[in-house]
Amino acid sequence: MYVTKAKRVKELKKKVVIAALWVLAIYLLKHFHLLPVDMGGLKEFISGNTKDAMLLFSALWIVRLLFLIPGSTLMLLGGICFEPMLGFLLSMTGMVVSETLVYIFSKMFFREKIDRFLESKHSDLKTSLETYNYKFLALGIICPIAPTDAICFLSAAVGLKYSAYIITIMISNIPFMILYSFLGISFSKSLAGIVLVIVSFVLIAVVSIKIWNSLKQEQRT
Repeated sequence: MYVTKAKRVKELKKKVVIAALWVLAIYLLKHFHLLPVDMGGLKEFISGNTKDAMLLFSALWIVRLLFLIPGSTLMLLGGICFEPMLGFLLSMTGMVVSETLVYIFSKMFFREKIDRFLESKHSDLKTSLETYNYKFLALGIICPIAPTDAICFLSAAVGLKYSAYIITIMISNIPFMILYSFLGISFSKSLAGIVLVIVSFVLIAVVSIKIWNSLKQEQRT
């Protein structure tokens, strides 16, 4: 129990530090007028500095893992800041690069440790990862409430080939990138559009959870 509480405290401290860094970064940007804070000003700033904005957006995809930034956050940002096709291409490229880094680190530095950990603590999860392979990865990406990066990390650790890994990631993320682009377009224009996208996410979550439960039932039988 003590170890569990200590781990929770450690994780809480990490989250607090990360949140504090984000608050500090936003404050500095606002204080020194490095970035406009209103939506119209932001779009005007990006239209006048498109190349710099693209480079900054791409850099965020590369470093997002260090700061625990969800990929969905950057997809939404891409939908808000760029034209739909450009935002889609930048997000897809960024996703491929960042998840490739996850794959490399998992395979090169953590594979044996993760394999032993799953074998001793979560044998059912390991069996699911090995049995359903890329299907498990796709389901983890499609489900909005699932920890996508963690599932990518585990999928790489249990031996999923890179070609199947990256193709699954690309195909599974296409619907969400389209939805996030639409949400970005509707952000300042249409409340109905935002509601429609949110409802779509909820429906996807419900369907993916049902599929996951059916796979678990199939595994037991």
